[in-house]
Amino acid sequence: MEKTSFEDLFRRELQFIENHLPHYFAETSELSSKGLNQLNKSINYSLLSGGKRFRPVLTLLTAEVLGSSPDRVLPLAAAVEFIHTYSLIHDDLPAMDNDSLRRGKPTNHVVFGEATALLAGDALLTEAFCVLAKGYQDRPQVGLKVIEMLASAAGLFGMVGGQALDMQLISEERSEDLMRRIHDLKTGALIAVSCEAAAHICEAGSEEMLALKEYSRNLGLAFQLADDIMDFNPNQPEKTSYINVVGIHETQVYLKRVAELASAALAIFGGKADLLHRLVKFNLDRVGSINT
Repeated sequence: MEKTSFEDLFRRELQFIENHLPHYFAETSELSSKGLNQLNKSINYSLLSGGKRFRPVLTLLTAEVLGSSPDRVLPLAAAVEFIHTYSLIHDDLPAMDNDSLRRGKPTNHVVFGEATALLAGDALLTEAFCVLAKGYQDRPQVGLKVIEMLASAAGLFGMVGGQALDMQLISEERSEDLMRRIHDLKTGALIAVSCEAAAHICEAGSEEMLALKEYSRNLGLAFQLADDIMDFNPNQPEKTSYINVVGIHETQVYLKRVAELASAALAIFGGKADLLHRLVKFNLDRVGSINT
């Protein structure tokens, strides 16, 4: 049976996001200098290059589950995608992973040079918080809390901290607990905040917040475990993979268990959480059948 694509499952949400993102870095008369124009082109080159938009889609789905309009969380959806895109630009730089291709296209620094790519990432990170401040200026307490949540998820004790752990320990033996922490920080934190911050914006109740926190944190871990399985090459095992610590079979078992925990957390929403359940299933389907 042919797998259902992410695009087929979430066509409406993806179209909503794709229609909105180009407005943020549109060409204006303020970009009269060559340097600003190149920087703007560099930003759009990566931001508008497609991809699954997994994180902003999760933000919109959270609003739907809570009965809120997607417009309410749109600033958050954009800010999360800005930060995710900046992280990819910087990851690809020679000082990090030194990748020359991203989604089948030359990476940002290959096209625009290292300095411009570095600045494009800096601009996306900075503008993410500008978007939030402007988007929630009529609800300052909500805006402040969401800015705090996203900054924490992206910073020292979130995505960037996970990247630092991953790089520093690349030549060292890793325990299972350490690999789980790296995955939680490096990938899971930004996925989790996409859901948790949306729940805060939509004024979820305490039980709903707890359920969505449990769901999103397990989903974030499951997403990285699926990536590890998809990237697994027995002839060239990666130190940065969970599989390197416990093996392919145990990683598959763990992925299935984490996915079940994510789905179980949605019980209080009943049928309203169907789309969030589909995200869990889509992630499992990425790796094919799991025999445990």
